[in-house]
Amino acid sequence: MELKKMMSVNNRLRELFVQPGSIHARPLVRRIVLLVLFFALYMLSLSADFIPDKVSLLIGQVSDRDVIAPRTVSYVDSTKTKKLEMEVMASVANVYDLDVAVMAKAEEEVRAIFRVAQLVQADKTQITNEQKVQRLTHELPVNLSSTVVNGLANLDEAGLVKTEDYTKSILRKYLQRGIRDDDLDIARKQVVLEAEELGFGKNAEAVVAGIAQTLIRPNFILNVRETDKRKQSALANIESVRETVKKGQVLVRRGDVVTGEQIHVMEELGLYAGNVSEVRIFGLAIFVLLVMGISLGYLYKFAYRVYENDMHLLLLGLIVLVTMLIGKMAHYYSDFAAPVAAGALLTAILIDNRVGLVISVIMAMFFGVIVDHDLRAVAAALIGGMAGVYSVTKMAHGYSLIKAGVSIAAINFLVIGSTGLIQQLDGTVVLVQCLFGAISGIASAVITTGLLPYLEHAFNITTPIKLLDLAKPNHPLLQRLLLDAPGTYHHSVLVGNLAETAAVTVGADPVVVRVGAYYHDIGKIKRPYFFIENQAGCENPHDKIAPSLSTLIVTSHIKDGLDLCRDYKLPQVITDIIEQHHGTTLVSYFYKRATENEHGECIIENDFRYEGPTPQTKEAALVMLADACEAAVRSISKPNVNRIEATVRKMIRERLQDGQLDDCNLTLRDLKVIGDVYIRLLSSMFHTRIEYPEALKELERRKAKNGNNNKQPAGKDDINACNGTNADASAKQSG
Repeated sequence: MELKKMMSVNNRLRELFVQPGSIHARPLVRRIVLLVLFFALYMLSLSADFIPDKVSLLIGQVSDRDVIAPRTVSYVDSTKTKKLEMEVMASVANVYDLDVAVMAKAEEEVRAIFRVAQLVQADKTQITNEQKVQRLTHELPVNLSSTVVNGLANLDEAGLVKTEDYTKSILRKYLQRGIRDDDLDIARKQVVLEAEELGFGKNAEAVVAGIAQTLIRPNFILNVRETDKRKQSALANIESVRETVKKGQVLVRRGDVVTGEQIHVMEELGLYAGNVSEVRIFGLAIFVLLVMGISLGYLYKFAYRVYENDMHLLLLGLIVLVTMLIGKMAHYYSDFAAPVAAGALLTAILIDNRVGLVISVIMAMFFGVIVDHDLRAVAAALIGGMAGVYSVTKMAHGYSLIKAGVSIAAINFLVIGSTGLIQQLDGTVVLVQCLFGAISGIASAVITTGLLPYLEHAFNITTPIKLLDLAKPNHPLLQRLLLDAPGTYHHSVLVGNLAETAAVTVGADPVVVRVGAYYHDIGKIKRPYFFIENQAGCENPHDKIAPSLSTLIVTSHIKDGLDLCRDYKLPQVITDIIEQHHGTTLVSYFYKRATENEHGECIIENDFRYEGPTPQTKEAALVMLADACEAAVRSISKPNVNRIEATVRKMIRERLQDGQLDDCNLTLRDLKVIGDVYIRLLSSMFHTRIEYPEALKELERRKAKNGNNNKQPAGKDDINACNGTNADASAKQSG
């Protein structure tokens, strides 16, 4: 009741101080403020330089200082490499194929020319030379110069035969050698010289030279495919020209005129500031806004729980910012040494695995800006981040950040190596880059390990790692429970086994359930002997006090547990389970005892109920049901499968009908599955054991001596608080 009054007061204070018009009451305004803030920080980190002594020199400008290399670096000189490639390309001879049809066609045309000339000479009707020239001009199959036509008209039949043979001989001589396009002019000049050396008249020589010059053609055809193949083969054997700049080497001296090569060396070392472009800044702003906008849209659509939590949004923004800054600083040593996978690891562990995948994409996009859109570096950052998320998705089942770091290192090594082979880079260079990538994977795990405790504490987030630490038996609070209330400790372990197994089947968090079960009755440490499991045959103190006082003592273990949670700084998720694992159930045993008194009609039922609240999550509900079922089954005198099943079904049904499960999101199907799991496990825990013959007489003697001191209790907490024999009462008060 006091808790409900305090919650009511808190609500009134919230309504009083947080007005509907204030910025604190407007989630959209807060998210816009966060968006603007981180947009400005991302722009500053992506556009700013971390080396203060960057050089802003232009080609042809006189340097006003000495520029010294801060570290040793080996890089590919693209200008010299390009020049070498051009020289090799020029040195590869073109491949030509001989076209034999050219020579055959030329000889055929020669025969046709002289056949027409012989027919004209044989025609006696043409008396004058002009008539012969006119007829030859019209009937010749090839256009020849007037000098050649006149020469043909003046030759007799013997001269025509001799001239034809010489023409064929000269054409055959040059075409058999092969003539390329660029050799055609030289060949035509040599044909004239060859004709002049014949020595049988200027007229015949002019005819031979003219016809040969006209009919000679290139018969060497360029084989483009084979030529390109040979050039590409030559290029494949070329190694890139690498230059090495050593630490302390003077790159530019004061008073020197800056050259393009010097600018390139400074760019490789990250010393060159370049020119600030307003267009580049504008494009970067659009890019950053797009990435942030699409990311928020994803959270709104597919991870609304994260979107509506301002602290989670703030945490995501800080993770991206810090990881980006670390990646940018590492980039100055190598593009592949940046541990950007740390952002995805932190997000997957602290918030959500699927959001961790989104952060890995965001980090890869932003890192692409840092490395000037180097696809290999972006691919390594993206795939490495995704591998990190996959490696911690089963963190609750024993996976560690050491294994995550090794996984990222291996993936980075393979990605960088494979992309280097695709680009046919030098093997030594690729190996060094692969080693940098492996180191970045290990560094991502180290950074995550270092930042995780601080972020957990600052944002009040409970991770599986923290819960697993709480589940260790050497935890001080569990040690106190084991020493001061050993029966409760044993009961809590059994409840943890039951609830964890059922959690896997209904989609609840098994680690939260197990740890919550371990601590759910931690409040019994303060008064352990008021609970039957810790009495070990001693006198029951409840026999001497009123039922109302017994109820107050039994229900107070919730408040005592919450006090211990604050003292030992247990996470809120565990505190919630401690507070809710009894809900508002009735302490029926003591309520029944109170109603049996002479003033029983004056008893108010609510005074014998737990203060609650009822379970708000699947995890709290599983602990409630496991607590009740374990205690109820323990009270059965001769347990068997049928009795255990009836008891478990009854306990779940009563909790459901009493409204204890109204606020958690368990379905009726889930309750059936949970019952099946509990029945199976409890049947194996409380199976019938064989009594050895030699122990029967001793057992009967002890029973006769102790009387009724060891009778089974009637409920769990009220049953655990007193002796009784009513199994139905036990079922009502277990839990």
